[in-house]
Amino acid sequence: MGDEVSSMVVRCEERADGAVWWVEIAREERLNAVNFEVMEALETLLDRAERCATLRVLVVGGSGRAFASGGDLQAFADLRTREDAEAMSGRMRRILERLEALACWTVARVNGDAYGGGVELMLAFDLCVVAAGAQLGLTQGRFALTPGWGGLTRLVEKVGRHRALQWLGLAAVVGAEEAQRCGLVEEVVPNEALDARVMALAESFLESDPAVWRALKVGAGRAARQERERAMAGEFEAFCDLWAAEAHWERVERFMARKKKERV
Repeated sequence: MGDEVSSMVVRCEERADGAVWWVEIAREERLNAVNFEVMEALETLLDRAERCATLRVLVVGGSGRAFASGGDLQAFADLRTREDAEAMSGRMRRILERLEALACWTVARVNGDAYGGGVELMLAFDLCVVAAGAQLGLTQGRFALTPGWGGLTRLVEKVGRHRALQWLGLAAVVGAEEAQRCGLVEEVVPNEALDARVMALAESFLESDPAVWRALKVGAGRAARQERERAMAGEFEAFCDLWAAEAHWERVERFMARKKKERV
C-alpha cells in the first residue's frame, strides 16, 4: 500500500490500485475520541471517497488500544446551548449518513473498546469485525443523554427495540462475544488476528461485482427510508433538548472532576 495522510488525526493508507483504503483515527492520547478536528478529517476523507472511482473497500479502525471512546468531552465542554448541540450533532449525523451511503463496502475494524459515540460510529458501517475482549459501551445515559448521532435508530435496527432499550437505559457495557450473539457486530476474532482477517475480507469483497454492490447499497438505503428519516429526526430533537439540560452538564462536570483527580 502507498501512504496518503488525510490529517494528523485521521490517517489513510491506500492500496496501490486505490481499491482498498485502510483508515485509522489517530488520537491515542484521547482514546480516539471524536472532536471537531476528527470530524473535519472524516469530511475530507468522504469528499475523496465519494469521488473515487477505484475505491471498493473502506476500512476504518482506531489507533492504539481503542476504536473510539465517543465524543470528546473536553472539546465539547463549551457547547452548552441547544443551538450548539444541533450544530455538533447535526454535523456528525451527516458524516455517518455519508459513510453509510458510500458506494463501496465499508468495514469497521474495531480494534478495542468503543463507548457512546464510538458505538454510534461503528453502527454506520456495513460490517463490524471486533477484537475479542473489546468492550462496547452504550453509555450515553451516564451523562443524562440519548444517542445524538443516529445510534438509537441504528441500534434498534440491528438488535431490536427491547434489547436497544435495555442496553441504553442501563448504560450497558457489552462484551464483544455478547455483541456478536445479539447481532450488534458480525465477527469477533482474536486481537492478534484482527488485521489479517479484515484484510482477507477486503480481498474477498474485491471479487464481488461493483455494479451489483452499488445496487445493493442503494436498495438497502431505500428500504423504509421515510420511517427511518422520521426516527432520526425525533432522535436528534431529543438529544439536543437533553444536551442543553442542567442534568447533563452536572454529570459531565462530575465525570471531568473525577478524571482530573485520577490524574493527580
